[in-house]
Amino acid sequence: MHRTLFTPSMIETFRSCKRAYELAFLKYTNGGGKTTASVICKKFVLRALAEINRNRLTTVNQVQKYMGQNWPVEKLNEQIGEKEVGIRAFLFAYKSLLKYVTVPYRPRGAEVMAVALKARARIAHVRVYVEDTLDLVLWYPQERRLEIVDFQLQPLKPFNPAWPSESLLVKYYLAERLKTRWPFEKLSLTQFRVGTQDFQPVTVNLEESIFRLHWNELIATLDSMKETKSVSSESCPNNAKGTCSHCQSLIAGGESAAKVASFRLSA
Repeated sequence: MHRTLFTPSMIETFRSCKRAYELAFLKYTNGGGKTTASVICKKFVLRALAEINRNRLTTVNQVQKYMGQNWPVEKLNEQIGEKEVGIRAFLFAYKSLLKYVTVPYRPRGAEVMAVALKARARIAHVRVYVEDTLDLVLWYPQERRLEIVDFQLQPLKPFNPAWPSESLLVKYYLAERLKTRWPFEKLSLTQFRVGTQDFQPVTVNLEESIFRLHWNELIATLDSMKETKSVSSESCPNNAKGTCSHCQSLIAGGESAAKVASFRLSA
């Protein structure tokens, strides 16, 4: 089977453990992947944040009503089966959304250009597509700067501008393809952690020189990801015991498998 569509989570999993990537491909394309409470909660929170950023939800009462009508209680019960876990997920989502709706992320001088924008672009010489969802796109007309906001529910990972992540490289590439719509001169990415406490957003400027330095390496990875391989009899190349934490979590269906549950694969 030939694969043509890749997301940052797929690339990250492939680079962490090739066997985990193949196991995830087989598991989730066959419909056998069981999701987790954190994944269900994150998807719901991101949808609600999009409604807030579109100004469809602007008050605490509207958020309360939205949660009452849309909270995925049946899906949580079906996938998790633990009432206490579902209650904790609900309270986290409820408190986080109430906090955000009172002070949404809108820096001075920013104009909302897009919300929950699913962007896809073709990489011609390797004949594949990359895709990602841009949670919030802001435009600063006086600076001619475009800001991509990435909402996170987990603690933010340390960031080294000289070594951008797979997600950062893909977002830069997608933003460059969108330049005809927004002719920016500067591009920045903000990681915004949503939660029940106050968290400081982290903003970095995306430099073309850094992007070009690491892009060819990502292209080589994408080229290696295109062909499906059998993993039934293979051992993990990262661990002498045959399984590392990444592929073991998929075999056991553990919580850390949530990252690859969002795979979008195409034949």
